[in-house]
Amino acid sequence: LVTLPPSLGTLTFLRELRIANNMLGSLPVEIGLLKQLEILIANNNRITSLPSSIGDCESLFEVDLSSNLLAELPKACGNLHNLKCWRLTTLDLHGTGITNDILRQMEGWEEFDERRRQKYQKQLDFRVGSSGVFDEGADDDNRHA
Repeated sequence: LVTLPPSLGTLTFLRELRIANNMLGSLPVEIGLLKQLEILIANNNRITSLPSSIGDCESLFEVDLSSNLLAELPKACGNLHNLKCWRLTTLDLHGTGITNDILRQMEGWEEFDERRRQKYQKQLDFRVGSSGVFDEGADDDNRHA
């Protein structure tokens, strides 16, 4: 599948659209007419950009666009208030104008930053066994020398 027809917009009661693993380069502007759309699974395609009309899909709560060629998201994605973030593995913000200061002002930043810090602040226990066992083994080696 290389393209989706504009008639997709006539499926106004469509709740799920699963179009993964195709050769789609884009989504039609008419996708914005799908007001009931809750789930959009379009991973593993060749999508380079999204139409701004995607922001009109007010019921969307799950979107998978992984393994595409997206360089940016339209500002209208900010209208998708029901959208949940299940997994965000890579988000390259270089060249987007989004700075660390902007990210720090976003809702949820403190919680994210705390989780990130905890990930790298784990204590490691390097003991092999109880210290007595280790000492006994060392003592045994000394007796045989």
